[in-house]
Amino acid sequence: MTRLIDSLKKAFSAYTKSPFQFAWGSFLYIALFAVFLFAAIGLGLIYFLSMSVLNQTVTIESLPSLAVAGIIGLVFIFATNGLNAALAKAYRSGALKEKTSLTGFFAYGLDKSLVTFAILLMEGIIWLIFAAPAIVVYIYFLSHTLLFYIPTVIYILAVTFVVSLLFTPAWLYAALGTDLFGSFKRAFNLFKRKHIQFLGLYILFAAAWCLNFVPIIDLASIFFIYPILYTAMITMMEGTIRREEED
Repeated sequence: MTRLIDSLKKAFSAYTKSPFQFAWGSFLYIALFAVFLFAAIGLGLIYFLSMSVLNQTVTIESLPSLAVAGIIGLVFIFATNGLNAALAKAYRSGALKEKTSLTGFFAYGLDKSLVTFAILLMEGIIWLIFAAPAIVVYIYFLSHTLLFYIPTVIYILAVTFVVSLLFTPAWLYAALGTDLFGSFKRAFNLFKRKHIQFLGLYILFAAAWCLNFVPIIDLASIFFIYPILYTAMITMMEGTIRREEED
């Protein structure tokens, strides 16, 4: 518990000393996320307009439309996953009182997109293994009654939380520069030494992440609460790296 509080204190202290650096990182993420979102929408519109010019009937449920939507969706997730990595690096730079430029943010995101996307893909596969059976059983056998709706939702949320908890440290280590194998190794060491502290911090982080979708409150979360908790996680994780080096 002491390490959890220490990480929060260090993150809060770093934020109060240079709040603009953290806010700037959040702003860059939001701006570039919007650019990629509009680009994805534009690609979708280009597809529909092209099919219209060729006098081809286009429906959202058709196989070609689903394939195009899937490809665009994967490219969008790939790109924004890199932005998340750049955001983590920007918060870390803010804690070190280092500046982050727009080009540097974008370039770092592109550089880390592949390794962080690979970890996200593994996370998605593990999530499907545990969540998909419950979803299929509910849709085909239990959907006729509302009795099993809430338990199914609770189970899926629990699986999502646990899987995300287990993969987040590896993802963050990769986002901050560790290779794929080293990221999972360090994540394992983190859970071995600080599992209770990291769990407590991750619960706070997950709550802050949810606040990002609440109107008005999301501004305070994105530019204040979220950066502090994100930095606190990074601080705790880097403490584990120093411990490894000492050992």
